[in-house]
Amino acid sequence: MKISLVIIGLYAFLFMSCNGCGEKKELSDADVNRIQKGMIEENKKQHEQEMKDIAHFIKKKEWPMIETKTGLNYWVYENGEGEQPKENDFAYISYSIFLLNDSLCYQASDADPKRIVVGHDNVETGLHEALQLLHVGDRAKIILPSHLAFGFTGDSGKIPQNASVVYDIHLLRVD
Repeated sequence: MKISLVIIGLYAFLFMSCNGCGEKKELSDADVNRIQKGMIEENKKQHEQEMKDIAHFIKKKEWPMIETKTGLNYWVYENGEGEQPKENDFAYISYSIFLLNDSLCYQASDADPKRIVVGHDNVETGLHEALQLLHVGDRAKIILPSHLAFGFTGDSGKIPQNASVVYDIHLLRVD
């Protein structure tokens, strides 16, 4: 994580230092391609490490997770019998959000649930996907890799940049 920021910073420094001199220098197409390839390679390495970290976490917890095509992992550990939310439904959930190091970040209780407009609310992309896999009454563990969670920037609060998050979620009702 820190290495990729250092590399990006180095590229930015090199770019600005070339353009900040008395004489105007333009980056050649070869320079731009080299920078882009370096950034792509660094992103691939970071993604591969994140997937290894998630796999290690799942193995350590011994959770029988199912992985979707997007990289979301989920396990319904208590089955409900209600309907499944679909796009535009209001889903009411209680949850706890953790990092892979088991640090608690955020919570919403059954008594004070969070309301989400499925497919449209300003929440993590992976949460929209996960909700549509659940039924009312389900309790599930959901692991969102960073690209489905808070991404490159984190949330500027308790969730750092490029962090995978673990939801322990209870789908309470759907309207």
